[in-house]
Amino acid sequence: MNKQHIIGITFRSVLVISITIIVYYLLQFSIPLLYPFLIGWVIAMLMEPIILLLERKCKIPRLLGSFLVLFLLLSLLLTLVIFLIAGIVVELTNLAQKLPSFFNDLGQLLFEKFVQQNTFINHILDTIQMYLQKNPTQQASIQATIQENISALTKQGTMLITDIISGIGTFLGNLPYLITVMVFITLATFFISLKWPRINARLEKIIPDHIRTVGGTVFHDLKKALVGFIGAQLTLITISAVIMYIGLLILQVPYAISIAIIIGIVDLLPYLGVGAVLVPWIIYLFFIGNIHLAIGLSIVYLIILITRQSIEPKLVATSIGLDPLVTLIALFIGLNLLGVLGFIVGPTVAVIIIALHKARIFQDIWRYIINDKKQRT
Repeated sequence: MNKQHIIGITFRSVLVISITIIVYYLLQFSIPLLYPFLIGWVIAMLMEPIILLLERKCKIPRLLGSFLVLFLLLSLLLTLVIFLIAGIVVELTNLAQKLPSFFNDLGQLLFEKFVQQNTFINHILDTIQMYLQKNPTQQASIQATIQENISALTKQGTMLITDIISGIGTFLGNLPYLITVMVFITLATFFISLKWPRINARLEKIIPDHIRTVGGTVFHDLKKALVGFIGAQLTLITISAVIMYIGLLILQVPYAISIAIIIGIVDLLPYLGVGAVLVPWIIYLFFIGNIHLAIGLSIVYLIILITRQSIEPKLVATSIGLDPLVTLIALFIGLNLLGVLGFIVGPTVAVIIIALHKARIFQDIWRYIINDKKQRT
């Protein structure tokens, strides 16, 4: 390998790295500016099969078909949002009405269980009271400490309420911007859908065949992964709901179907999942003395956890077309870099990388760097 060849490899390597960095920063700069139109593009692409069906089978013009499909989609989305907000408001109102009596009953229950009926704790309290009566200086010091702790708790509670109010204020302040973005997404979706055949024809003329082939491969794999991921999550939710329903039937808990459906939906929550409902429920049952039901629900919860942890990696990996180990690595890296969002971004990036590998992009880049003139095989 002569000096000129080494210089050529170095130059082409630097060029590839530079182009990669430039593309990265261009995407980082442009996506925040263009994301409404990118989202509109994706929605229009998903709407296209239905619009084509209306054109061919029902002889509906594209203009009317695009409008009808978009109108139905927006109506469905708006209905879901309204029902969701209404449900949350109703539940929060009921919760706010019941919380004072709940905490009062719970406090009374705890006092009866652990103080009035517990001679050991009563003995400790009597001993502390006698000690404080004999040592008024210590009593004043302890009272001052208690007062400081109460003040600190009050301050923390005030800060929490302030943060919540501030968050609500921030959301309301951003509401006009969010509405504007939704309008732009809607308009972009409509106009892109309206001109979809013309846009596709123009892109076919502009974009080389090789790049279109690569884009098609990446898009096909991403679509397959997205559909597979949604299918995997629905399967996991169904499994959790069925296990919960069977467990509730065995434990003779009323409203088993409704509770099982709610548990299945809550199972989508990252980190929390089923535990967001079952753990507080189990703790409450222990406090009120319903040990039988508490143990039964604990067993059901354990079965759901073991089942999910056993089948989730393999099921998700199979559904999105990735090796289970690759999926775990992608999930872990995504979680550490982006938090909850990494659960989606990590596997997505892995799918794109594998799709680019299938399209032999990395091999082409390597051949360019080493100046290999051989044709693709």
